[in-house]
Amino acid sequence: MEYLSLGKILKEYREHLTEHEQEELQELRKQPLAFQEQATALHRILFKEEEDFMLDSSADAKDRARGINPMSAEYIERVNAKRAAFGVKPLSKAGYSTDASSRLFSEEVVRQTKNYKELLELKRSGKKQVVYVDMDNTLVDFQSGIDQCSAEDQAQYRGEEDNIPGIFSLMQPNEGAIKAYTWLSEHFDTYILSTAPWGNPSAWRDKLLWVKKYLPEAAYKRLILSHHKNLLQGDFIIDDRDKRGVSEFQGKHLHFGPDGEDFKTWKEVMSYMKAIAKS
Repeated sequence: MEYLSLGKILKEYREHLTEHEQEELQELRKQPLAFQEQATALHRILFKEEEDFMLDSSADAKDRARGINPMSAEYIERVNAKRAAFGVKPLSKAGYSTDASSRLFSEEVVRQTKNYKELLELKRSGKKQVVYVDMDNTLVDFQSGIDQCSAEDQAQYRGEEDNIPGIFSLMQPNEGAIKAYTWLSEHFDTYILSTAPWGNPSAWRDKLLWVKKYLPEAAYKRLILSHHKNLLQGDFIIDDRDKRGVSEFQGKHLHFGPDGEDFKTWKEVMSYMKAIAKS
């Protein structure tokens, strides 16, 4: 996965930009806007084609309604080549954006450029960006706990294994998780943010004991248990799911594990976070 900054786009992707777009990007680099303002401005510069329909004539609008993009074939080829170069989905046959990939791309470029207002203010104050790390199937190998439970418990709680009394005390760390969390705690303001089953009181205790056992110093008094992760303010959340408020979290979600597109292992997470940590 390649991480692009504004500078890198201007240096290595000029062939996909008009002269006017290059000038606009140069101006944007000079403006320490708030994160979302900068991401929105960047999106408008790089992906103007997503607003073409707003200038349609009545005839153009009828074409789009029939699934036909009224723009020239040369124009369509050029913008889709640019989108492909940036890893963004092509326009639909009617010329519409089909997903949020261009907006997510713009946000990521702003993160990698590292000149947005909130980050500059953090650096001036000597503070760090906030990172939350999930436990189950992120820091912790959940299956390792199930494997150590009795056959009777596994049968009784089939499909609800997280309610097995004491199961969380049996789990092992995921490969690379302890080393990764320790590094994160040194470079970011890092917390463990997990959910404990409402019907399993032992889980609340066992999760604390797990943290004390495997991360006694790096996560000292940094365990947060909540069913509403969106209530926490921060910059990044590393979690294997988008449930429990993760999909509404205002920062970036690093979707961990086999269901995650870019962060299937801790090695991939660390590659990304080390790029973010570079000044």
